[in-house]
Amino acid sequence: MKRTLLSAALAIAFLLCHSLGFAALNQMTGNWQNVDPNTRGITTLIIDGNPNNLRMHAWGKCHPQDCDWGEVDAYAYAPNVSAPIVPTAQAVSAVFNAGFSQTLVIVTPAGDNTIRAEVYTRFTDRSNRSDYRETYTLKRQLRMMPMRPVPPAAMPMRPMPGPMPVPMPPPVLREDCVPFNPATTTVRNIDGRWTIVDGNHLLFNFGDKKMEALQALKVIKYYRMNSSCFVGRPDPSFRYLLADGNAPQGNMPGEDGVSFNPNTTEVKFIDGRWKIVDGNHWIFDFDNKEGEARTALAIIRKYGFTRSCFVGRPDPSFIYLKK
Repeated sequence: MKRTLLSAALAIAFLLCHSLGFAALNQMTGNWQNVDPNTRGITTLIIDGNPNNLRMHAWGKCHPQDCDWGEVDAYAYAPNVSAPIVPTAQAVSAVFNAGFSQTLVIVTPAGDNTIRAEVYTRFTDRSNRSDYRETYTLKRQLRMMPMRPVPPAAMPMRPMPGPMPVPMPPPVLREDCVPFNPATTTVRNIDGRWTIVDGNHLLFNFGDKKMEALQALKVIKYYRMNSSCFVGRPDPSFRYLLADGNAPQGNMPGEDGVSFNPNTTEVKFIDGRWKIVDGNHWIFDFDNKEGEARTALAIIRKYGFTRSCFVGRPDPSFIYLKK
C-alpha cells in the first residue's frame, strides 16, 4: 500500500508540475472514449460527481466486449493547498484493484474536449511480470438530450366536474450488467482465494472452495453466459447472469435448482422483510430494500426466469437463474 501511495504521489506531482495554466474539474468529468479504436488498454472512462464524492468508472479492451473494471473513488488535485478544487483542479486520480494487479489512472485535461490518461499498472501476484506505464488520449462523448414532444394545438373542451387522474408511466428498468468473455474466463487462486476471472477482471470469489469455483466455471461455459448483472451495487441484493442478452436455457446434467412461476411470483412483506415469493415458496430475500425487490421481480418477468440454481448448497457460493 505504501508503495502504491508513493507511486501515485510522484506521478501526480510530475503531471501537475508539467501542466500549463489552471484547469477546472468540469474539464475532466464526463463520458470519455479512447480516440484510438484499436487500443488494447482503456477504452472508456466515466468521471462523475463533486470533490466530496468523485467517482471514476473504467472499461478496458476485451473480446468480444470491453471488460468492466468497475467504479471506484476518485480524487481531484488543485495546484496548491490554498486553491479551490472546482475551478482550479488540474488532475483526477483513481486506483483499480484486480486482485493480482493495481492500476493507477491519472487524468489531466488535454484541451479541445480531450483528456490525457496516464496509466500505471503494478502486478501484485509475484508473477515476475514487469510493472508498466501507458498513456491514452480520450475524447468527450456528448450526451444527447431526448427531444420533448410538441403538444398539439389547444382545443376547446367542456369543463370537467373534477380533475382527471393522470396515469403514471411504468418505471424505467435500468439494468447494471458487466460483460465478460466465457471463452477466456478461468479459475485462479489470488491471495489464497479461488476466483473466477476474465483477464484482469474479477467476476466471482469462492474463498477456499476450489471445487465450487470449478463447478461454477463449468456452468458459465455450458450456458455460454457472458454478462454478470446486479441489483443494488456496491452491495447487491440480487444477481443474475445472461447469455447474449437473454436468459440461459438448457439443462446441465446434475445441476441443483428450484422451479418457480414468474407469472405468479410477487413481492411480499413477511416478518419485517421484503421477499420475492411464489405462493408459499420464498425465493429471494431483500431485507428492508423494497425497491430492489421490485426491480428484481421486474427482471425475473422480463427474462422469463423459471428456475433458480445453486452451486454448493446449503450455503451456495454461486447462484444463477435460467428458463
